Amino acid sequence: MEFDFNLVLEIAPKLAEGLNMTLQLSVLSILIGGVFGVALGMFRVADVIPALQVIAKGYVYFMRGTPLLVQIYIVFFLLPRVGVTLNPYWTGVVALSAHSAAYICEITRSAIGSIATGQVEAAVSIGMTRFQTLALVQLPQAAKRMVPPLTNELASSIKNTSLLSVIAVFELTKSGNSIIQRDFIFFEVLFVVALYYLIMVQIVTAIANFFEHKVFK
Repeated sequence: MEFDFNLVLEIAPKLAEGLNMTLQLSVLSILIGGVFGVALGMFRVADVIPALQVIAKGYVYFMRGTPLLVQIYIVFFLLPRVGVTLNPYWTGVVALSAHSAAYICEITRSAIGSIATGQVEAAVSIGMTRFQTLALVQLPQAAKRMVPPLTNELASSIKNTSLLSVIAVFELTKSGNSIIQRDFIFFEVLFVVALYYLIMVQIVTAIANFFEHKVFK
């Protein structure tokens, strides 16, 4: 069967709703996951509350050691059992955010750990607490070093949204599958879906490069 470019042009607008859903899910999950991930990363390098270090380490160990698909199912089936009822969209946001938080935690920990110890010692010598040193000295300097791995995490988050189709979230992949099942058009639909993912990842990479070289230089 020959590739039909006109069919591609016809399909592309039909996937706009799924594309918009994927963008929403990606941005929300990276923002929410970023807040918790940075906090967890600071807990991991701080010696203030040992119990929080253990909790953060255990959380990262579990989230990085289990498949995202399993985590999505856990959130989907567990939350109703503890009295929290969410629609599939917000269930997906919770699952993706929790997953991203573990990786952002390690990004934060590594970036903070790369700051020269002399600066930490200098901050302590002038009376700053450990938390103040982390928040005001180490984290601002670590921000630039976090941009490339955070870019990779956002790109991964965009692609990971495709797994939410298993809980009926109508994101890009689910939208494409619905067209395939309805019209039996396979290659052109998959081509458009893949192209949309590629474009989103390239845009994220370009924005990250701008921030890395123009804003954080």
